[in-house]
Amino acid sequence: LCRTKMKGVSMVKSGKNRKSHLNRVFVALFVTLMFCTVAGINAATPRPWYAASFEKLGFSVFDPPMTMKDFLVVNLNGASKTRASAKGNIVLLNFWATWCPPCKAEMPSIEALSAKMKGKKFEIIAINVGDSSAEVKDFLKQYKYTFPIYLDTQNKLLATYASQGIPTTYVLDKQGRFIAGVVGGMDYSRPEVVNLLTKLAEE
Repeated sequence: LCRTKMKGVSMVKSGKNRKSHLNRVFVALFVTLMFCTVAGINAATPRPWYAASFEKLGFSVFDPPMTMKDFLVVNLNGASKTRASAKGNIVLLNFWATWCPPCKAEMPSIEALSAKMKGKKFEIIAINVGDSSAEVKDFLKQYKYTFPIYLDTQNKLLATYASQGIPTTYVLDKQGRFIAGVVGGMDYSRPEVVNLLTKLAEE
């Protein structure tokens, strides 16, 4: 896990229990869940079918799914992309940086996932936070990843989506709602990850 700051960046090793850390992250980020509960959501309502599968993989599940404000990013060619434009697809929304070892460690598995999900109702939106366009271009000259990468050079999204560190990754449903998230590295090429995302994409 790489800890991020709004002014500058630094890396720290997390020595705390991962599960409790995730709970703090997502309770802080999606505090509106508390208000939904107070508003009278029935605790007996069946959980989404995917909840246990995501939790087994190490994700936190947002139940009910969360709606967040749309945003716009650009790719390395300057073409713009809104998050809302991905509606109709299951989305893997990943926040990363070139200087972050766990981010770099999981990227080959994201590339593999991209290849395995080709042709399905699935999309990857990988957003680099804080690096310059030149730095990301140099990085990709070395690693040659082909999945879609976008830029947040001014860290405008960091405080909302990755304030507790990177990589931070979310899964969005076809309506653009956040259904699960994880802080820290993950192997996205694992069969159980691919199978779960495939089932969601086929719904």
